[in-house]
Amino acid sequence: MFYIPFWICIFAGAAIDARQRRFPNELAGACAVTALVGVWLDKGVNTALDHAGLAVIVYLALVLTESLWRRFRQTSGIGMGDVKALFALCTFDPMGGIVAFTAALLTLAVACLIAKSRSLPLLPFLVPIFAIIEVVGCTL
Repeated sequence: MFYIPFWICIFAGAAIDARQRRFPNELAGACAVTALVGVWLDKGVNTALDHAGLAVIVYLALVLTESLWRRFRQTSGIGMGDVKALFALCTFDPMGGIVAFTAALLTLAVACLIAKSRSLPLLPFLVPIFAIIEVVGCTL
């Protein structure tokens, strides 16, 4: 019940990314805040702060990696919208977010090979995979 606003925001972000190839800052902020508040209300303040701290570490590591990639390769890798989405997912569930991100990148690579496309948006892959991980994790 506490997580309904988070799921609405993150699926809206996936729909926008699929159509426009962007994840608006306002929506990314709403996803992160609703994830933090949901975890806070469900599991307590300590768990919420732990998740937020881990999300910051993952966010900074990914931004540093992407910045270095762009500097040395002179081309973009993943977009900053994808990094913002991963921050929100890791605020909700750090391990689930990382696993979903890894699985989504692999799925995206296969989809690009099949579609013979150089790039596709990541969020339409990331959000459903994360949702599946969360549903399976809740039922186990």
